[in-house]
Amino acid sequence: MYCPECGLEYREGFVTCVDCEVPLTDVAPAEPAHPDVQLVTVFEGTDPGALALAESLLLEEKIPYSKRFDQIQDLFGMGRLSFNPLVGPVVIQVPEEHAEAAHEVLGELRHGNLEAADESAEALEP
Repeated sequence: MYCPECGLEYREGFVTCVDCEVPLTDVAPAEPAHPDVQLVTVFEGTDPGALALAESLLLEEKIPYSKRFDQIQDLFGMGRLSFNPLVGPVVIQVPEEHAEAAHEVLGELRHGNLEAADESAEALEP
């Protein structure tokens, strides 16, 4: 038995969804179609500090993102400490509709250069 609203599956004997309060059906709900999401790379770098800062800036602005090659860095020696030619830099990507906002938020940091981002921020201070 399945809830037609939320899709939860129930054992035999249940007739109503506890959460949605609607009658259950015998047919499993169809999987919702997920449109293809185009991702745009907004950060590439090997500096763990710059990576953490980039993530915190995106989280603060509620911009959804995904990371690539982050965990694979741990598989090869010295991957987190310097550029690892086997796997390359860590990459942060956002959905295309958030790319402009992400570029604006990350500024110079999006190139993985923490020093350049600091210099840009200092230049803007009065």
